[in-house]
Amino acid sequence: MQGCIVGGYQGNPPEATKISPIAAIPHKSRKYRAILDLSFGLTLKDGGIVESVNDSTVKTAPKGAIDQMGHTLARIIHAMAQADEDAKVFMAKWDIKDGFWRLQAEEGAEWNFCYVLPQKPGMPVKLVVPISLQMGWVESPPYFLAASETGRDVAQQYAEAPVGSLDNHKFISHSLQGEDYNSFQANTRFDKLSYLIDVYMDDYISMVIPRTQEDLRHVANAVMTGIHDVFPADKIDGEDPVSHKKLLKQEAMWALTKDILGFTFDGDEKTIWLEEPKRKSLLATLHKWLRDARKYKNKGIPFDEYRSTLSKLRHAFISIPCGLGLLSPCNAVLRTEPTSVYLGKNSHLLQAITDIRTLLRESIAAPTKCSQLVAGWPDYVGVMDASGHGVGLVITGAKKGCPPTVARFQWPADITASIVSDDNPEGTITNSDLECAGLLLCYLVMEDVCKIAPGDHVALFSDNSPTVYWTRKLASKSSVIAGQLIRALALRLKVSQASPLSTLHVAGDANAMTDIPSRSFGDPSKWFCETDIELLSLYTREFPLPPQLSWNVYRINTRISSRIVSILRMQHFSMEEWRRLPSPGHIGHVGPSGPDLWKWTLRYRIPHFKNASVASGDLQQLSETVDSVTSQVKSELQRLVALSQPLARRVKWPME
Repeated sequence: MQGCIVGGYQGNPPEATKISPIAAIPHKSRKYRAILDLSFGLTLKDGGIVESVNDSTVKTAPKGAIDQMGHTLARIIHAMAQADEDAKVFMAKWDIKDGFWRLQAEEGAEWNFCYVLPQKPGMPVKLVVPISLQMGWVESPPYFLAASETGRDVAQQYAEAPVGSLDNHKFISHSLQGEDYNSFQANTRFDKLSYLIDVYMDDYISMVIPRTQEDLRHVANAVMTGIHDVFPADKIDGEDPVSHKKLLKQEAMWALTKDILGFTFDGDEKTIWLEEPKRKSLLATLHKWLRDARKYKNKGIPFDEYRSTLSKLRHAFISIPCGLGLLSPCNAVLRTEPTSVYLGKNSHLLQAITDIRTLLRESIAAPTKCSQLVAGWPDYVGVMDASGHGVGLVITGAKKGCPPTVARFQWPADITASIVSDDNPEGTITNSDLECAGLLLCYLVMEDVCKIAPGDHVALFSDNSPTVYWTRKLASKSSVIAGQLIRALALRLKVSQASPLSTLHVAGDANAMTDIPSRSFGDPSKWFCETDIELLSLYTREFPLPPQLSWNVYRINTRISSRIVSILRMQHFSMEEWRRLPSPGHIGHVGPSGPDLWKWTLRYRIPHFKNASVASGDLQQLSETVDSVTSQVKSELQRLVALSQPLARRVKWPME
C-alpha cells in the first residue's frame, strides 16, 4: 500500500494521514470512490518510493476504547463470579457485519488508501480509491472501537430507561425464543434489574439477571437500538449492521449457556470452560504429540507448531489457571527456539504435556467456577520463612476464622549440605528453592488447618522475592526445582478449588514470627526447641495473643514433607501423587478460631514490641508505628487485589 497517488491523480497526498470516521454508513453504500485506469503510465513521488500509509500516519484516534477491549473477558468472568448462587444469568450477543466498511473516511483523505488492483499480465493497471476504513491501517481498530464503544454507551442509556418504555426492535423476536427464555418464571427475590452490556471489537455481549421475561426484552431492545443509533439500520435484513446471519444462528437468543470470546459460560452453574471446537483441537494435537513421543523417540515437533499450540494453551488456561503452573518446562524450550522439539528426550516436558492434556480432558466434566478465577480479600493468611535449618509457618484467619497455628520442619542433612553458599558454590539448591518449598508446605498445612473450600481466598507472605514472583506467575524461568514445586502447588490449587493466591513480599527483618520456628533447631541457641511443647511455650511467650485465644502447634506428616524433599532432590513425581495426598499432619490441642487475627500479628513486625520497660512516650510512638505498619500491609494487599480486577465500566453490575 503506497502513501502517494500514482498515474492519473496529479499532486501529492497530505504529509501525514489524518482520517476521521465522521459517521457510520449503510453497508449498501459505495465502498470505493473510484477505480482509475492507469494504462497511460505511472509516476512516483520525487522519483522514488515513498513511505507506506502506516509509516506516514499521525495517530489521532482515541485510545481509550483500545484500553477497554482488553478487559472485556475479565469483566464477564467477574460479573459471573459475583452473581448470587441461585441467580440465573441469561446471555446474548450480537455481531456487527463488515464493521470497518461501515465507517467512512473524511472526504479527500481517501486518497491515502489507494492501491493497485491485481490484474492478469498485460491488462491495464487500475487504481482503487476506497472510501471506508481499511484492514491493515494502523488507525482503523481504534477508530472502529471508538464507534462500537459509543454504541455500547448508547445502549447503556437505553437500558437505564424504565422497563417496557422502549419500542420493540425489528429483530427482537430473535432474542425472545428458546427453551431457557420460554421456561423462565418470574423471580421476585430481586427488586432491581441487574445487567452487563459490553463490547469486544464488533461483538456486543449482554448478561442479565432478570426478574421477568420483560427485563430480557428490555435489554435486548436497548442493545440493538443502541447499535442502530451508531450503525444505521438497513431496510434489507441481510445488509443490516446487526448480522442477520448470526441472528439466524440464534446467537442473540437469551440463553443460560453461551459461547463468548472463545469460552462457554453457564449462567446457571456460573462456570466457564474452553469452547468445544478449540478444546477438541488442542486435545487432538496433544494426543498426537504424546503418541509420537512414545513410539518414535527421534520424531520432533516443528517449533512453529509447538509455539502456536503453547499460545493456545495459555488462552485455554484462562479458565483453568492452575494449568499455568505446569508450563515451566514448556517455557524453557521457547527460550532456546530449537528447530524441532523432542518430547521423548525431555522427561520433564513429556510429563508436563501429559498433565496438561489431563487437565483439559477433566474440564469437560468439571468446568471451572468463575468464582475460583477472581482474587479477593483473603479469608486466611499464611506467613513462612525458610533457612538452611528448616521451615517455619504461621497461619491465621482474616475474613474467616481458623485456629492460630505455628508449624516447623527441619531439612534432612543432605538438603542442608546441597544449599548453594560461599562455602558451597557447587550446591544444587538455592535459598529461593528452599523458600518456594516452604511456601508449598505452608499451603498444604493451610488446606488442613483452614479447611479451604472452593472459592476461598488465600494470602501467602514470604521474604523471598523470587518465590513471590514465581507464585504469582505460577511459573519459574530460572530454576528447574522451583518449576516442579510450582507444578505441585498448581495441582493442589486444582484439588482445593481455591481462588487465585495473593502472594506478598514481607521484609526479612519484619518476619520475626516465622524466624523463630524456622531456626528452632539449634541456631541461635536461644530459640532451640527440642519438642513441640517447648516451641508452643516459646511462641506463646514471645507472641502473646488477645484474650481467649491461644497458639496451636501443627505436626507435619513425614509422608507429606518427604514429597517436598523429593522435589528438592530432583526426583520425578506423577500428577496423581500430588492430587491424592495423605493427611498433611495433625494439630495438638485446638483452641478457639479467630477471624482478623492476622491484623493483630502485624504488630510483631515492629522490633522490641514486647519490651515492657519502654517509657510511656515511646509506647505512644510505638503504637503509631504499629498502626502505620498495619495500614501499609493492608494497602499492599488491597493494591494486589485491585490489580487483579478488570478495568471498570460505568455499569450497574454488580449492584452497589
